[in-house]
Amino acid sequence: MIRDFERTTTERLLLRRLQESDLDAVFTLHADPETNRFDSSGSLSSLDDARELLARWLGNWASHGVGYWAVERRDAPGTVVGFGGVRHKELEGQRVLNLAYRFSPQCWGSGYATEMARVALALAQKHIPDVPVVAIIHLENAPSLRVVERLGMRRDRVIDYEGIASAVYLAA
Repeated sequence: MIRDFERTTTERLLLRRLQESDLDAVFTLHADPETNRFDSSGSLSSLDDARELLARWLGNWASHGVGYWAVERRDAPGTVVGFGGVRHKELEGQRVLNLAYRFSPQCWGSGYATEMARVALALAQKHIPDVPVVAIIHLENAPSLRVVERLGMRRDRVIDYEGIASAVYLAA
């Protein structure tokens, strides 16, 4: 377990390891059609789907000591406003750390994704420097593209990802 990943804070956010008790928040966020506008494969239609997704994410933590975080606002403890961070993944036969973020629509435009992602990139660079960090983003998802560009990630290529043309960005 990489302890720095388990629980950390930014000025406005608490980034913490996922727990079984996050099931309802996983379902609520991923069942919202608005949050799935560019990722239909991420849409959940039942609590069982959410349970499977959460189990997969908890498995990342158990296997690698790192995974996606539950994100809470520090001024509203206990309320999950999003999920994100890095997790191990295979992309085109290469082991990578996938940088991802998904926040409640009420939080869009707040800078939370960028704030969370900066911490994820810094921790990955410090603790897992031999594994490249990538972000795979639907070409039409302008808000997510702006986040990775603000982070200084560079566009490497365009791939067909789950049937959708997507840009692969690499951490600098």
